[in-house]
Amino acid sequence: MATAVILVQMGSPDEPTTAAVKSYLRQFLSDPRVIDVPRWLWGPLLNGIILPLRSPRSAALYRHIWRDDGLAPLYYHTRRQAEAVSHDLGANIVVRYAMRYGQPALATVINELLDHGCDQMLIFPLFPHYSGATHASIVDMVYRTVHQRRALPTLRFAAPFFDDPAYLRALVQRVEMLATSVRNLRQHFFLFSFHGLPQRHVNEGDPYQRQCQVTAEKLVTALSLPEKQWAVTFQSRFGRSKWLQPATDQWLKTLPQQGHKGVVVICPGFVSDCLETLEEIGQQGRQLFLDQGGSSFQLLPGLNDSGAWLAALTGLVRRELSGWGP
Repeated sequence: MATAVILVQMGSPDEPTTAAVKSYLRQFLSDPRVIDVPRWLWGPLLNGIILPLRSPRSAALYRHIWRDDGLAPLYYHTRRQAEAVSHDLGANIVVRYAMRYGQPALATVINELLDHGCDQMLIFPLFPHYSGATHASIVDMVYRTVHQRRALPTLRFAAPFFDDPAYLRALVQRVEMLATSVRNLRQHFFLFSFHGLPQRHVNEGDPYQRQCQVTAEKLVTALSLPEKQWAVTFQSRFGRSKWLQPATDQWLKTLPQQGHKGVVVICPGFVSDCLETLEEIGQQGRQLFLDQGGSSFQLLPGLNDSGAWLAALTGLVRRELSGWGP
C-alpha cells in the first residue's frame, strides 16, 4: 500500500494581476459551498458586476503583500510546511500540498498521486476550525475527482484541530516571543480575529463559531488574560447578508475611544500568513486603529514555518495516519 498526505489550503492567485485575480475569484466565488445563492441569480451578478469591480481592487491589495521571490505568502508557507512534514515522516509517506482554488490544484495533485500508485490518501485541511465553506468544499472536490476511477483509493479526512494542545502551544509561544520585543505587551487589549462566516450557516448547524470560541478561551486561559482584556471578533465579510458578529474592524475603530491605546491582534484560524492577515489586518486594520487614536498595534505573526507549529503539524498528521504505514 502506498500512502500519501495532501495538505490543503484554500488558495491564492498565481500572480497579483487583475487577470489572475479574476480567474481565482471566479473559481472561488463559484463554489456553492462558499456562495449558496441560486446559480441563475448569482452567475450574472458574479460575472457582470462583482468580478469586473472586485478583481482590480483585490489585485492591488495582493501587490502589497507579494513576496520578492514571486510567490504569494500563502503558497510559500504552505510549501515550507509540506517540506517539513515530508522530512519528518520519511520516504515511505508521500507528502504533497494543494490548493482548493488555484495552483497546484487539488484535483491535479490527487490524480497525479493515483497515477503513481498511491492507494491510501490522507486529506489534511490546514484549517483549525471546521466550516462548510472550507472542509466540506474540500471533501466535495476530493469525491468529484475520484468518482470516475475504477479503483478508488482509501480516503481519510483529518479532523479539525481547534483544541489541539500542540497547536495552541505554538500560538502561545508566538505571543511569548512577541512579548520579548514589545514593551508591556500583556497590558494591551487582545483581539482574537477569525475569518467571518454568514450567520445563516451557523444557524443551520455549522460548528465554526463554537470552535472559534473554544480556541480563544483556551488561549486566554493559557495566557492568563483578565476577563475584560480580550474579545473574539470576525473579519473578511462579503456581501450584504448578516455575518458573524462582532466585526474586527469595528472593534479596532472603537478600542482607542474606550481607553485601549494598545492592541494585539491574533488570527488563530490562519496557520499561514496571507492577504487576510498581512493586508486586511496588518495594513488596513493597523491604519484604522491608529487613525482612531491608538498608539501600539501588534499583529501576531502567523504560525507559518515556526518550529513549534511544524512539530505540532507533524504530530497531527501522524495521529491521523495511525494504522497506515510504519
